[in-house]
Amino acid sequence: MLKPGKDTRETFGSLIYIGRWTIIAIIVGLAVGLAAVVFTATLNWSIDMLAGIKETNFVFFMPVIGLFASGFLTGTFAPEAAGHGTDAIIKSYNDNWGRVNVIVVPIKLLASVFTIAFGGSAGREGPTVQMGGGIGYFIGDKLGVSLKDMRKIVVCGMGASFGAIFTAPLAGGVFGAEVLYMDDVEYNTLFISFVSSITAFYVYAVILGQTRLFTFPIPDGYAFIPERDILLFVGIGILVGLVSLIYVKTLYGYEELNEKYDLPQYVKTTIGGALTGLTAVFMTPLVLGTGISLVEKISVQHDISIFFLLALLFGKILATSFTIGSGGSGGVVAPSLTIGALTGGIVSGLVNYPFPLAIVTACAVGGLGSAAHIPVTTLIMAGEMFGVEMMKPAAIVTLTSAWVARSDTIYRESLVSRTELGKAAHSVKTGPE
Repeated sequence: MLKPGKDTRETFGSLIYIGRWTIIAIIVGLAVGLAAVVFTATLNWSIDMLAGIKETNFVFFMPVIGLFASGFLTGTFAPEAAGHGTDAIIKSYNDNWGRVNVIVVPIKLLASVFTIAFGGSAGREGPTVQMGGGIGYFIGDKLGVSLKDMRKIVVCGMGASFGAIFTAPLAGGVFGAEVLYMDDVEYNTLFISFVSSITAFYVYAVILGQTRLFTFPIPDGYAFIPERDILLFVGIGILVGLVSLIYVKTLYGYEELNEKYDLPQYVKTTIGGALTGLTAVFMTPLVLGTGISLVEKISVQHDISIFFLLALLFGKILATSFTIGSGGSGGVVAPSLTIGALTGGIVSGLVNYPFPLAIVTACAVGGLGSAAHIPVTTLIMAGEMFGVEMMKPAAIVTLTSAWVARSDTIYRESLVSRTELGKAAHSVKTGPE
C-alpha cells in the first residue's frame, strides 16, 4: 500500500511530466504549422505564377525543368531530401534516433516547390513530414532531451505536418505513430502527437483560412445499408488493394532501375521529368501535379468515360513513378488518394450504385491506406474529410485493401513492429542519454 506522501509525490511528478510534454508538443505544433504555411504559400504562389504557361504546350516540358532543379538542389546540398521524404524520416527514426540534418528543411522545401509547381506528379505530404521531423529534431536538440525523448519529438513533428497539410488534425495525431511500423503503433507518442497535430492545424487554418482539403459538397442523403453495401465494398476493397500493389511495385521498380546507373542526381531527375512529360503527352496533362483537383473533379462529375478514367489511372501511376522514383522531391499521399479515387470512378461507372461519391471517397482513402499501410490514419481522415457516414464504406474498403496489399508498402523503411525496432536499435552507436 502506497504511503500518502509517496502517492502525492508520484501524482505531482506525473502532472509535471504531462505538463512538460504538453508544452513541448505545442511548441513543435506551432513551429511545424508555420513551416507548413510557408511551404504551402510558396508552392501556391509558384503555381499561380506558372498558371499561364500550363495553358500552352510548354506544360509537357515543365516537369523536365522542375525535376532538374529539384535533383540539382538535393544532389548538391542534401541527398537525403530526394524522393518522397517520409521514408527518409522513418529511416532516421529507426536507425539514427531521429537525427536529421537541419539543412534538409529548407532544401526539401525548395526542391519540392520545383517538383510540384512545374508539374511533377507528387504531393505535399512527403516534404512537410520530413520538414516536420527535422523541425522536431531541431527543437529537441536545443532543449537537450535524451535520445529516447528525441524520437517522441520527431513523431510529434511528423504528425503535426500531416495534420496541418491535409487539414485533418486527428488523422495527423495517429499518422506519426502508425506510419513507423506495418503491424504496430507507437502508442506512447499518441497523446503528444495529437496535441502537436491539433496545434499545427490551428495555425495553418487560421493563417491560410483553409479548414478542408476538399471543397466539394458531401450529400446528406447517403445511408450505409449493410445488406446492400458490405459485400460490394469488400469486392471493391480487393480491387483497390491490387491496384495499390501495382502502384507500389511500379514506383519502386523504376527507382531500382535508376539505382543501377551511376549518374548525377540531377541527370536522373531530369530523365524522370522527361518521362513524366511524355506520359502527359500520351495520356493527358491531368496526370501532372498533386492530383487533388482531379479527385475533386471525379467526385462531382460522374459521367466521365471509363476509358478516359483508365488512361488517367495508369498515367497517374506512371507519372508518379517517374517523378518520385527518379528522386524528385515530393510526397506520395496525394497521388495515392488520386489513384484510389480514379479506381473508384471506374467502379462507380460499372456498377449501378445510387451514391457514386461513396465509392469514390472510399476508394480514395482505401488507395492511401493500402499503399501506405496506414489504415487507422486513413479511416479517421475519411471521417474528417467526408463525414462520419462515409467512414463506413471507407472502413470496409481500407481494411480489405490493406490486407490484400500487406506484402508491400510505399513506405519501405517502416519496420514490422516495435520489437523489430528494438533489435535494430542495438546496432546503432547511441552514445549516452
